[in-house]
Amino acid sequence: MDELDLFREDSEEQLQAMENALVEANENGVDEEIIGSIFRAMHTIKGSAGMFGFDNVVNFTHVAENLMSEVRNGKVELDSELIELFFGVKDHVEKLIELETASLPLDGEVLEKNYDLIDKLTKKLPENNLLNEIVSIEQEIKEKNDTNEDNTMWHLSIRLHEDFFESGMDILSIFSFLNSMGEVVINIPILNNIPKLEDISPTKAYIGFEIDFMTDVDKDMIEEAFEFILDDIELKVFRHNDEKAVKKFLENVEECVLKELNDNGIFEIETSVENKKEIPKIEEKKISTPSKNKKSTKNFSLRVESTKVDQLMNQISEMVIANAKVAQMAELKEDNELEEASETLTHLLEEIRNSVMSIRMVPVEDSFIKFKRIVTDTAKKLGKDIEFIITGGDTELDKTVIEKINDPLVHMLRNSIDHGIEMPPERIAKGKNPKGRIELKTYPDAGTIVIEIIDDGAGLDSEKLKQKAIDKGLIDSNANLTDKECFELIFHAGFSTASQVSDISGRGVGMDVVRRNIEELRGKIEIDSILGKGTKFTIRLPLTLAIIDGFLVQVGNSKFVIPLDMIQECIELTKDYKEKMKGNNFVNLRGEILPIFDVRKYFNEDKSYYERENIVVVRYANYYIGLLVDELFGEYHTVIKPLGEVFSNVAGISGGSILGSGEVALIFDIPALIDYYIKQQRS
Repeated sequence: MDELDLFREDSEEQLQAMENALVEANENGVDEEIIGSIFRAMHTIKGSAGMFGFDNVVNFTHVAENLMSEVRNGKVELDSELIELFFGVKDHVEKLIELETASLPLDGEVLEKNYDLIDKLTKKLPENNLLNEIVSIEQEIKEKNDTNEDNTMWHLSIRLHEDFFESGMDILSIFSFLNSMGEVVINIPILNNIPKLEDISPTKAYIGFEIDFMTDVDKDMIEEAFEFILDDIELKVFRHNDEKAVKKFLENVEECVLKELNDNGIFEIETSVENKKEIPKIEEKKISTPSKNKKSTKNFSLRVESTKVDQLMNQISEMVIANAKVAQMAELKEDNELEEASETLTHLLEEIRNSVMSIRMVPVEDSFIKFKRIVTDTAKKLGKDIEFIITGGDTELDKTVIEKINDPLVHMLRNSIDHGIEMPPERIAKGKNPKGRIELKTYPDAGTIVIEIIDDGAGLDSEKLKQKAIDKGLIDSNANLTDKECFELIFHAGFSTASQVSDISGRGVGMDVVRRNIEELRGKIEIDSILGKGTKFTIRLPLTLAIIDGFLVQVGNSKFVIPLDMIQECIELTKDYKEKMKGNNFVNLRGEILPIFDVRKYFNEDKSYYERENIVVVRYANYYIGLLVDELFGEYHTVIKPLGEVFSNVAGISGGSILGSGEVALIFDIPALIDYYIKQQRS
């Protein structure tokens, strides 16, 4: 990931934080934290863009930042009108960054929007003077610094790492940006580490800088100027009049640098530089120089491209398969030492797998929070008032799954707002609160992650849906459908009950795509609705798409894997059980009726050659079913492999896995099998 990618990612995070703050202000009112979030977003993006020379972004965010500064100072109120304006600012900055990073010019609508927003922002300033606002940043800071006292003088000590040039950054652009924040009073290059000419490498950096910097910003903002190169430099920042910091710095700096500091009048050093230990004139306990080899205990965050994590996961998957083969060979050869080594490797691979999977797992709230803006904007456009609630935001899900479920959730939320929630007068007439309610709820359940979208709107009319489907020729007029089956009609391509087409919904596209996308993730979607009360969409998704803990079984001549998290227990189908069944497809399990699904018959497997038969009790949502299988092999770390288009329509199979023997074991799609069984019982 290069610096430009880092800039894009960081800007995206800042803009999302800004949007979250604006949504929070709309819902719960304004406080200092909200104002600070908006200000920091504009300030940080301005600073980062300045380092890359993105003048369009700098100039625009500078205007927005100045207005937010007035809001922080209490001179301008962050009212609903200004909140709406800053929503537009956020969207426009996003567009500017997209154009600047692609080296595209501002023209047409974007340029017009730029001028329009600058005009609106400037009119909100107390001075109400556009010309004064667009004055250069350098001049503005310089005027402020004319009245600054000594407590705004900072000292910056910079040393470039040898591989600094590999970062792709230009230190001169950093200095240029510092001048936009204040004034670089003195800048002394430190050249003592430059080697002899014959030893110099043109790709390495050997210099450093000692800088006196006058500004009215704080230390954090100064350090932000170096945000993208902090790993490529050694940086010390302290106030010029901070005696303790100055003393510590002077005690640990090179002797030749002390002379430079003294000769240029940066620090007055009373003693000779020949004896560095006698230098400090401030009588405090000397701070010893830390060892260069001493490891820091500070925890660092590390940004890594998701593709690299995916690649690592794929490699671990192949290692799991290879180790399974080694384990099988060790068992066949009855080699105890090899078995022990293989078992150790199995545990290590499992730990590595869990660690990598934990990296991929992120709280869903980080992604779901942006839906607040979508709900707010859509509701406003339709003239509806809606309370949007996110619960279970701390639930973790694979980042890849979250990215792929994003668009389906947007479709469903828009449908809930448009079709589900009634207009305020209609809700009042029904005795409801004029303010509608939509809840996005997430929680783990039986080895899956459940996402629910619940609204208190009009609900689905099963008779209306059925008649619409008959009119479109989707079902026969004599079809006998349950309410749940009528609800599922909305997933047919081209099906819509909207009376008119809008830019939000009504074209009959969207819900079929929603189901297809969810099924591609090995998930399932269900609908529950009560007419006049509301609707609930329930999505169930696997925790991850790569490796699962499975349970290996034999059915006829084939091996199958059952997701371990969905298994409740295993029981032997004894002669006593068979006698009590009397030819029926259920057993009495501790006083509860357990339906039995004959997997061998479903997949047309040959008659079992095994004397014993077993029942694997599985659970999905609120459904329990017993899978009739032959032999049980036990737990198996399963690497999920796609089966291709040939098997894409095979109901009950979600993928395959390669066993240590080289055989292919198919992975049961438990939700699909249960769904098939239920439909068979109804027919």
